[in-house]
Amino acid sequence: MAVKLHLDWELPDGALEEPFRTDLVEAIRREAALCLFADGKISSGYGAQMIGVSRWEFIDLLRERRIPLFSYGEGELDRELATFDGLAPDAKRHP
Repeated sequence: MAVKLHLDWELPDGALEEPFRTDLVEAIRREAALCLFADGKISSGYGAQMIGVSRWEFIDLLRERRIPLFSYGEGELDRELATFDGLAPDAKRHP
C-alpha cells in the first residue's frame, strides 16, 4: 500500500511562484526516489513511476549520480558467484 507524504514548510511570500514551484516539486520527488532506491526501499521501476520517467531513464539517472543499480550485502556476491559456478561449471571467470 502506498503512503502519501505531505510537507508543511513555511516559506516567504512569492517563494513558490511558477515555474520555480514546479521545478522544486520535481526536484524533491526525484531526490526522494533516488534516496529510497539507494536505501533499497523501492525498485527502479517504482522509482521511475514516482518521477514520471521510463525505467531506462531512471537507470540513467542512477548512473549519473553514481548510485549502484545492484547492491550486494556481505557475502551475497560470493553466493551469487558460487551459484553461477554451479550452473556453468565450465565457464571461466576472469580475475
